[in-house]
Amino acid sequence: MTLSLPIACATCLPDQGSAVGQAQGFAILVMLAVLAFMFLCAGGIVFTLARRQKKHAATLAA
Repeated sequence: MTLSLPIACATCLPDQGSAVGQAQGFAILVMLAVLAFMFLCAGGIVFTLARRQKKHAATLAA
């Protein structure tokens, strides 16, 4: 069973039925997954710092 993923343009995927074309499609998916994970980590760090800042400001005001 072959899985064709139309993720990239014809320049990046010259032959959708070849193993190289499928590997390129999965490489794009892996790259997107890694980028999404990195952005989630960065967002988590910003969220944590903002929450700590708000908590620290509340303790100083009290």
